[in-house]
Amino acid sequence: MSRYLLEAKDLSKTYGRGRTAVHAVAGVDLRLGPGEIVLVMGPSGSGKTTLLSMLGGLLGPTRGSVEVVGVDVYGLPPRDRPALRAHSLGFVFQAFNLLGALTAEQNVLLPGRLLGRVGADQRARAAALLEQVGLSERRDFLPGDLSGGEQQRVAVARALMNDPPVILADEPTGNLDSARGQEILMILHDLARDGGKGVLIVTHDPRAEEVADRILWLEDGQLRDRRADDVQWAQDPVCGMRVDAQRAVAFVEGPQGRVVFCSHRCRERYLEG
Repeated sequence: MSRYLLEAKDLSKTYGRGRTAVHAVAGVDLRLGPGEIVLVMGPSGSGKTTLLSMLGGLLGPTRGSVEVVGVDVYGLPPRDRPALRAHSLGFVFQAFNLLGALTAEQNVLLPGRLLGRVGADQRARAAALLEQVGLSERRDFLPGDLSGGEQQRVAVARALMNDPPVILADEPTGNLDSARGQEILMILHDLARDGGKGVLIVTHDPRAEEVADRILWLEDGQLRDRRADDVQWAQDPVCGMRVDAQRAVAFVEGPQGRVVFCSHRCRERYLEG
């Protein structure tokens, strides 16, 4: 069994043939461990959404493999992949993708229905998840009656309904203002820190760098570690995440020198005591 929750090897996707071939993703290797947040950044058209779709079992690669909790996704018959996604992967989308005719609670329960089980235990879990994201009092609201930030929090709760070990987020802050975007990032941060989830975020949002263990840069279909060269790593004393000491955006100066944090949230927790 792999020690990684998600592992891609030589992952490639090519559209077309010959001179017209477009190599959207070219030979990507990627690993995601428990409790880790990895960002995939890069310019528009660099292949980020294609990569995420392949990692999530939604788009078959031209070459390469994807393993989720040790299971070869594309080695499975197509009919078995939805069950793997339902059990092992939680998806958070930029556009929320909530069903407008269903309440917040009913939207959260949807992944459970995909597995054919919605009873008292599942309803209790949905209620607990809505409480976790601060929406207990809005469980009976329709998406149209919720703010953008609230809708995204419902989407996060829905992604967690079946307790998947891996969360894949596609531009989760793209439609949110600064404050609401920070709320979503901190929820994802806490899922990794407190829940041991592996969280992979595809984003253009530089605010997401505050919560990341690693930042990968995708361009022309190829992936590289943006922090690979000349990085001085330190450990956040609150959550234990690795932080680039030279580029840390949150820190305090103490008698023993500078203490750095992965985010302003962890700095606040440190100062509180």
